Amino acid sequence: MVRATFLVCAVCLSVIYAYFGTRQALLSPVWPYLTLYSVAFAVYLYGGLRLLPHLKDNSRIAVLLIVLAGIGFRLILLTAKPSLSTDIYRYIWDGRLITHGINPYQWAPYDPRLGRFHDATIWFPMDYKYYNTVYMPVSQAVFAAIYLMFGSHIEGFKFVYIAFDVAVMGMIVLLLRQRKFPVTNVYWYAWCPLPLTEIAIAGHQDIVGVFCLLCALAFMLSSRPLKACALLMAAGFTKGFAFLLLPVFIRRYGVRFGWYAAAAFAVLGLPLWLCMRQFLHGMEQYLGTVHVNSGIFHFVYTIIRLILPVYAYSITSWLSKLAVLAVTWWSIRDGVNDDTEMIRRAIVVIAVCLLVVPTLFPWYLLWLLPLVLIYKPRPSGAFIALSGTVSLMYLYYYNFTILWWFRVIEYAPFYLLIWQEIKDGYWLGLGGAAADAAAGGSGAIVGDGCADPAAVK
Repeated sequence: MVRATFLVCAVCLSVIYAYFGTRQALLSPVWPYLTLYSVAFAVYLYGGLRLLPHLKDNSRIAVLLIVLAGIGFRLILLTAKPSLSTDIYRYIWDGRLITHGINPYQWAPYDPRLGRFHDATIWFPMDYKYYNTVYMPVSQAVFAAIYLMFGSHIEGFKFVYIAFDVAVMGMIVLLLRQRKFPVTNVYWYAWCPLPLTEIAIAGHQDIVGVFCLLCALAFMLSSRPLKACALLMAAGFTKGFAFLLLPVFIRRYGVRFGWYAAAAFAVLGLPLWLCMRQFLHGMEQYLGTVHVNSGIFHFVYTIIRLILPVYAYSITSWLSKLAVLAVTWWSIRDGVNDDTEMIRRAIVVIAVCLLVVPTLFPWYLLWLLPLVLIYKPRPSGAFIALSGTVSLMYLYYYNFTILWWFRVIEYAPFYLLIWQEIKDGYWLGLGGAAADAAAGGSGAIVGDGCADPAAVK
């Protein structure tokens, strides 16, 4: 009966994703997309809360069916137009430049010197044409490799990122086995609508960094710190905030780990160092323009604006940076001798970083979702809930501002659940068997205005 109901859930999700695949513009209008996303998320929660507990935790057949269904959902969306974001066009553009011997950091796409590459297929629909690229060197290497294989074909890029997403599922299964947790917990990632929409539809490249980070943690769990170092640096050169985990890795493995990280930093970042001025200019353009879907940042900014309206944004920005520095210092204040504690600190550091900055795009949460599955035997309900409500960011397209009640619906469930988990001791740094015992008794289950509407990716 349980398997039959699971099959019904899988069919329902397949129908929704098949419909997404037929739409040329999912956000015009935005309401049908958000409604169907909500239905998909409700089906996903039903399967996880009502059906998953009835499966054997380490049943190979159950895990295989969960993973195969997750792969099937992704393949249904392979040919879907990436209408949630235009980022993939920039990936193709950068890959094209690299394969033609041009450093993508050197010039912005609008530059006349790149006029021979301007075309209707890739250049025209791409946003941020006046911005220098902000994508890191490992990402650029992947762009170039995919371009060599598939040229300007969007489906080729999406296929590779879906393959990385499937590899992430495989890494979650591996890490769950290493941690001796229920392997069927891979369901909470494999069937989650967030990676399905943001990777299989939009084709976001963050999944490469997520894969590298999970590989780094797998090497950490098997006591191979040097390999963990290489993969952690690769993750950082996919998305810079992964570098915030470097101090806690050094705290655990010592100065030698730091020296190897410094060497990897110098080598992997070489294309960036050659055009650092242009890269920093692109980052300044991007960070100065794109302020969408902040939670804590917006709340603090709103309060300070009542007192010091002229300096409100700059003060809030400094407080945001101080919060990131504070949580990084917290992560290394005490020694780390336990895998569970290491993962806990990684989750807290990345979560605080994402929650206090001016922008939280849905796909950023892909960095956290796999980590909360391998932290304790029962995944955090707070972060699973946020993976659903974060889709409300797309309400920005309703009137190019995020109304206050949008934020309440999006963030209130997360903060209520995280508060309950803290009260229940779920996030206490007990370590080892004590941490796992606490997990079993916990209550866990399982946008702002912009200067330019085109600044929303």
